[in-house]
Amino acid sequence: MSEVMSHELPVLVFLTFCLLHHAAQPGVTAVSTDQQPDHASSQPPHIVQVIADDLGWNDVPFTRTDACAILTPTLSELASQGVVLHNYYVQPICTPTRNCLMSGRHPVQTGLQHGVIRDSVPNGLPLNETTIAQMMKKLGYATHMIGKWHLGFYKPAYTPQRRGFDTYFGYYTGNEEFWNHTSPCWTCGNYTAVDLHRATPTTESPVLDQAGVYSTNMFSDEAVNVIKQHDASTPLYLYLPFEAVHGAASCDPDCYRPAGDLLQAPDYYIKQQSHIENMYRRTYAGMVGALDDAVRNITAALKTKGMWENTVFVFTTDNGAPASFDGAAMNNWPLRGTKGTLWEGGVRGASFVTAPGRIDKSLIGKLNNELMHVTDWFPTFVHLGSNNHTHATALLKDMQLYGVNVWDTISKGAQSGRDEILHNIDPLTGQMAIRSGDWKLMIGMGPARWYPPANMSLSDGVAGYRHQDITILDAHTLGSFHQGDDAEKLYLFNITADPYERNEVSASFPAVVSKLSARLKALQGQTVPCRYPDPDDNANPNLPGRNGVWEPWMKDDVPA
Repeated sequence: MSEVMSHELPVLVFLTFCLLHHAAQPGVTAVSTDQQPDHASSQPPHIVQVIADDLGWNDVPFTRTDACAILTPTLSELASQGVVLHNYYVQPICTPTRNCLMSGRHPVQTGLQHGVIRDSVPNGLPLNETTIAQMMKKLGYATHMIGKWHLGFYKPAYTPQRRGFDTYFGYYTGNEEFWNHTSPCWTCGNYTAVDLHRATPTTESPVLDQAGVYSTNMFSDEAVNVIKQHDASTPLYLYLPFEAVHGAASCDPDCYRPAGDLLQAPDYYIKQQSHIENMYRRTYAGMVGALDDAVRNITAALKTKGMWENTVFVFTTDNGAPASFDGAAMNNWPLRGTKGTLWEGGVRGASFVTAPGRIDKSLIGKLNNELMHVTDWFPTFVHLGSNNHTHATALLKDMQLYGVNVWDTISKGAQSGRDEILHNIDPLTGQMAIRSGDWKLMIGMGPARWYPPANMSLSDGVAGYRHQDITILDAHTLGSFHQGDDAEKLYLFNITADPYERNEVSASFPAVVSKLSARLKALQGQTVPCRYPDPDDNANPNLPGRNGVWEPWMKDDVPA
């Protein structure tokens, strides 16, 4: 095993909120039979969704930055066989994005718009929210989850096995070690504990025999076993939020302020990336390579089982990469900013969809530039799983989802039905941002940097750099970048023309600023109160009578 320690960095607290303004959901129309096999029209597909944690825009070649040297043969091949989502947005940090994935609702609709759920905090995805797993169960799917939950576990009712999953194997918290599977209590106490569980809706037991097993491999093996044991005549929903490629959480110097960006990868995978000179980037590339290998094993299992030809496979990050190691390890180049911010580097997500026989052949291997949001997976999966547009629409009618069905957009290139995405409104910090058509307005955010890859300086990296024929930057252009005024903390960008947020133009377009500011003000009045409670000392797994494992510490019938 190999690891590289980061310098201790402050924890970034970040907010997001919700928009009750819903775009119309486009209907589903039939694809011609020469593009879609017969089974796709008569049999619901298996749905496999892989979530990479903290994966940056420049950490995989399929985003086509032309600056990523990390080798990902499996992900690159799968992306080339499907559609790459190039204008797709996530939330800037873990819990809010997972809220979107599970509920189809914006964090401002659920009260999870600020920061993340820390280990010892009595908080979670509200129990009155219907999860995608519960919805897929209604549609006759077998539902399995493997990996990171991070949506609360202080009571048993909040755990994934009680939120619609037939089985669960993974960890409840947000950040842990890759080999020993311990999670320190972030800013809530100087202690750590094992966080690995195997559970069903009626049983739960800690897993204590996996110390020394690298988590990416462990979760991959579990997914392969689930596929092997699955009855292929029943549609499968497999949700796979990996620990990779988040930095590991180490109690060094202590567990109260742990280092959360330890790079951990088996030597085997680091050696596969030996062409990368910078040791941080090379070790991180090993983490990405291990994830790539895990996806290879999972797709191979689906093919062996005869399920692949009827599978919709979705790959997405949960947010942009952090700035650990000064951007030398994880990297969002050429986007500006990082995880935990509303700059493009924090919220534009690397994602693709592969679905044999279900995507128009003319779209295979292409970029899709339609506006999409991470909440869109919920209604899209329900429409796919119901195989009946009228039935799916009826199921979703009263849910007040923020997401819209984008399957026609992905599979046929139709318009997404979106012209607006609310990135965030944080009532605790005052940070907010909205994307409307070409425009993006941010209020309350401080300036952010661009982090070039480890093998180039900023000026060298920009000179002659071409990205999808959008623009060519040179050293002169670099010198004229307008970074905004930290005092005013208001930024307007034309993201279509300026995806790297180089030129702040609020002074030139006051009418746009006025319109989007009014929209944000209107949305502020529609958000639910933010829940961000203090840590609970009773959560400590090492208290007398506890077993040293992170697990629910309140009974369901006890008020929080």
